[in-house]
Amino acid sequence: LCSGKGVTTALCAACDVEGSNNYFLAIDKMLSHTIPHFLNEGKVHYLSRDIMAEAMFAEVADIVRDQTRQGRTCILVGMHLCGLLSDRAIDFFERVSEIKGLVLSPCCLPKKTEQRQLTGFKKGKPENGAEDAELYNYFKWSDYLKGRVEGCYPGGDVSDVRLYRDDEMHTEKNAIIVGVRR
Repeated sequence: LCSGKGVTTALCAACDVEGSNNYFLAIDKMLSHTIPHFLNEGKVHYLSRDIMAEAMFAEVADIVRDQTRQGRTCILVGMHLCGLLSDRAIDFFERVSEIKGLVLSPCCLPKKTEQRQLTGFKKGKPENGAEDAELYNYFKWSDYLKGRVEGCYPGGDVSDVRLYRDDEMHTEKNAIIVGVRR
């Protein structure tokens, strides 16, 4: 989701073993002609779409159900999603029950005007004053998103939801949220 030029998608497909039943789909707002040609060959595809459009839920649900019927397990990956795009990725995970896993790495907070749309998230100030306020709020945002993923499991469907900090990333904004649905 929000794949940019689809390098991660292409890498996953390139590392895939020959003869597997895997399928890789990259979705981003970028126009198809700006995407490398290998993203529309064989088991790798690219869709130029606005994921904030309400119609995307039905389209993604149809694609996921079709892939599930073919014996595939669907996992949604959103790396360095800006602002409300992280929240939107969780909406997909919540509304399309056939998506069995979510890997999400938020990039930055939503704009001030967008933050008003959110229930349960509000920026704050570090208590000790020594911590960088931007980074403090980034991790507060990451905790909020983790809680949203945990809320996607009605009736105790939670298998596992974790929030990691990946110190190997070349940024201090290094949160990764992983959720698995049974």
